Amino acid sequence: MKYETLFIMVRVQVYTSHTQISEVVREVENHSKMSLSDTANINILETEILVSRVRNVKNINHQHENNSFNT
Repeated sequence: MKYETLFIMVRVQVYTSHTQISEVVREVENHSKMSLSDTANINILETEILVSRVRNVKNINHQHENNSFNT
């Protein structure tokens, strides 16, 4: 076996009681867990959030009642 480093980009959609996006990012970075599971041929050794980026909120559809979390 050999060691490799993968960079995987994910999108996270949230519904929150926070009023500031900075609070949302800080809480996700400090308290959420991202999970990747081992496979038959791969052992996941470590994951971490490398970059947090917020989309321009003017471009986000705020109708959370109708959101589909599957893209």
